[in-house]
Amino acid sequence: MAKAELRISPDLAFPVDVVTETLLIIAKRGSGKTHTASVLVEEMVRAGLPVCVIDPIGVWWGLRSSADGTGPGLLVTILGGEHADLPLPGESGARVADLIIDERIPVVIDLSGLSKTQQRKFVCDFMERLYHRNRDPLHLVVDEADLFAPLRGARESARLLGAYEDIVRRGRARGLGCTSITQRPAVLHTDIRSQAEVLIALRLIGTHDVAAIDEWVRLHATDEEAREVKASLPSLPVGTAWVWSPGWLEILARVKIRQRLTFDSSATPKVGQRRIIPRAFAPVDPGDLERLAAQLGESEVGGKDAVAAQADSSEVARLRRALAAATADLREAQARPAERVEVPTLAPGDVAALEQAITGLRDIAGSLELALGRAARPAPSVPKSAPGPIREVAETYISAPRPPASPPGEPAGLALGKAERTVLAVLAQFPEGCTRQQLAVLSGYSPTSLRNPLGRLRTLGLAGKGDPILITDAGRDTIGDDYDALPTGQALVQHWMSALGKAERTVLGILLDAWPAPVSRAELAERSGYSETSLRNPLGRLRTLDLVHDWTADETLARHAKEAQDA
Repeated sequence: MAKAELRISPDLAFPVDVVTETLLIIAKRGSGKTHTASVLVEEMVRAGLPVCVIDPIGVWWGLRSSADGTGPGLLVTILGGEHADLPLPGESGARVADLIIDERIPVVIDLSGLSKTQQRKFVCDFMERLYHRNRDPLHLVVDEADLFAPLRGARESARLLGAYEDIVRRGRARGLGCTSITQRPAVLHTDIRSQAEVLIALRLIGTHDVAAIDEWVRLHATDEEAREVKASLPSLPVGTAWVWSPGWLEILARVKIRQRLTFDSSATPKVGQRRIIPRAFAPVDPGDLERLAAQLGESEVGGKDAVAAQADSSEVARLRRALAAATADLREAQARPAERVEVPTLAPGDVAALEQAITGLRDIAGSLELALGRAARPAPSVPKSAPGPIREVAETYISAPRPPASPPGEPAGLALGKAERTVLAVLAQFPEGCTRQQLAVLSGYSPTSLRNPLGRLRTLGLAGKGDPILITDAGRDTIGDDYDALPTGQALVQHWMSALGKAERTVLGILLDAWPAPVSRAELAERSGYSETSLRNPLGRLRTLDLVHDWTADETLARHAKEAQDA
């Protein structure tokens, strides 16, 4: 039995008839628009109402876990994306609509793995089939609605806009309701914006966006009400909204949206805050998934192969969730206070004996290195155009000098490899020392690949221990003056750009332009054109190379970039 109302706030509840109404949720990024829509979807699912979410950026999967991530959430099937129960087959918009119409189950359609062109094609096919076939109550939620109904869309988008308009304008007669979500009402097509029976407006600061809402409100409100709404929009607290339904509910109310019951997977990561990874998810019956997989796959491939492929993907999704739970357990264990464990220690005499033995072993190692250096043949030169790891690219900027000839028996230089010579050349140009981070950026080596050459230089007495890292007198004698100056300014920036992939170059360029200010993941996604999910790998690689720390570019590289801009 469905609930008599859907409570989105302590002060406001919608009747269940909202399932066939048209709503518009608008807010500046981070002000609570997805949170508000999620609360509405929670209420619909708990009331047993069929609801489907179109998620173009992959942030709705949290419905499946509890708010704190430790318990199950709602039984919502996820199609596509990183948390999929079933993958989203190509060209499957119409078939997914058929599945939702026939099964009447709550579904999140995660389109984050598709290109924008593929997303629009999918949504167009999906909406057309949904409009033509559906006859029972069903609510459609469209996140980032302006992607599918922009104010100034290309000619090829006319079919998609027409399908969207059919649902919001005429869908009620076919049992369809729709909630459109956008952070830019000014760029959402007027034919979609004007059809809303319920407007839910949270914080907005853009002049054109506030004007678009003011225009909508003035059509239905008094001048005094319109002025009050317009004046308050830029300063509304996060999660506080104006709910305006002049015709259907006949209300204009300022309310505080209730807290979510499910996990907030759309929350913006905050610097210094530990990220919560859900450990429990509402279980989906494997038999149901197999049946749904067959329904999705049979018209594309037909037969058992398609069903098997869908079932395999379901198992991958299950294992991915299990891995997330295990990772959360590990982090929790790491956060526990350390226990003190007492172990026996060596007597002073034993320590002295060990140190003497180690000194003898180092002498033997030095002699072996010297002999191997004399016997080794010169390595063939690598053409500058040949692809290779970062350290080889770096050598086109910082030449690894040949050490001066040394008297017989003197353990200096002859056994040094390319990595050691390059690192020594960098240290020679920093008489007051440099940090390991600076050394990595300037030498062209990742912090990990610096361990062996730097350790060997310290063993040979050519570099000092501690931080900052200093070149010793023996190291300066070994390198002499036979090295090129370090690249500076644009040359250093260009060196790293040439060693990175397209995604890493794009992200690094944005962070360098913004330095010293940090750039959040959401802002980075917006500026780069990549989804927040697809930013994980490039950001991880840049952090591994010490080019990015938290959400800012490395200071050494950033100062060189600024130096180049000021020149």
